[in-house]
Amino acid sequence: MKIRIRASSRLHLGFMDLNGSLGRLYGSVGVSLSNPGTDITVKHHSHLSVQNAAREIKLRIIACVNIFSRHYQIKPNVKILVHESIPEHKGLGSGTQLALAVSTALAHLYGIKTNTYDQSILMGRGMRSSIGIWSFEHGGLIIDSGIKKQKNKTISKPPKALITYNFPEEWKFVIVVPEEKQGLSGEQEKLAINGIDPPKKISEEICRLVMMKLLPSLLEKEIEKFGSSLTEIDHNTGLFFAPVQGGIYSGKLSDKIIDHLLASGAYGAGQSSWGPAIYGLTLKEESASLVSCMKEFMTEQKIKGNVIVSSGRNRGAKIKIQKNGDEVRHSQSGSDMVICKDYQMATGQSNGI
Repeated sequence: MKIRIRASSRLHLGFMDLNGSLGRLYGSVGVSLSNPGTDITVKHHSHLSVQNAAREIKLRIIACVNIFSRHYQIKPNVKILVHESIPEHKGLGSGTQLALAVSTALAHLYGIKTNTYDQSILMGRGMRSSIGIWSFEHGGLIIDSGIKKQKNKTISKPPKALITYNFPEEWKFVIVVPEEKQGLSGEQEKLAINGIDPPKKISEEICRLVMMKLLPSLLEKEIEKFGSSLTEIDHNTGLFFAPVQGGIYSGKLSDKIIDHLLASGAYGAGQSSWGPAIYGLTLKEESASLVSCMKEFMTEQKIKGNVIVSSGRNRGAKIKIQKNGDEVRHSQSGSDMVICKDYQMATGQSNGI
């Protein structure tokens, strides 16, 4: 048997509440992307072998395999071939997609019944933001429920999906990914978040923008209003983290990149997660012009990096299972609109992958 999985990157568009006075923290807003992606093939082998992967990615894969094999008490005699990987520590969600791709492939290979949510807990992913989990599961624009806070302690389980909505096919993101600076992750990210004490006013403004501007303009496909709400939400989210990242954005060039995206015609712009990835919203027919503008800008400013064009992805990870020469295709896809009361509604399934 051979399993091939392609999982998508994502943009993290902001947190709704880091104050937590209502009993919940975070509440992430994000969108699944069509590219870049993580693409791996897993099959039985005489021993554990990871091929075509950079050293850091190889070590991450081995760590995921070890966690899975210890939990399910299996011998991980598999070959894992990496066809493509999301750039790491750039704000595009590489860690969660890699972990879920590996664990999901192993579950299929060894006939273990589980689900994406349980695998994310096993892999230690999504404990603050679960945008990556629901991106893997069904894609689209995603808002999660935040995590519960009891007696100044948070419950260490990934937030459930609160809302998912298909992202308009005619809208595109132009994403600038600087080469040098890397965003925070792991313990650095944890320390940074624990080191802030934001006022309620910022959270109140972001929640108002999400409910009364972002979602209505998405529903009615009003790109100008949706784009401006992205910019405002991103700016307010930056106010949360200004004390620990030295400003609204994580890098000195981020302000310039965002300003140039907006001046060049982007309807909205912001920093994904801790960056350094910066996104600009545009229409399909305007994306080539915006890419050209940003490449010229990066050359003039001597900024090394890549410019990516990506659309929203309205379905989950693509899974291909090949057994005895026969191929079965599995593609998880979300419905047009889901307001979730429990996990079964969020995923459309309560058992199996």
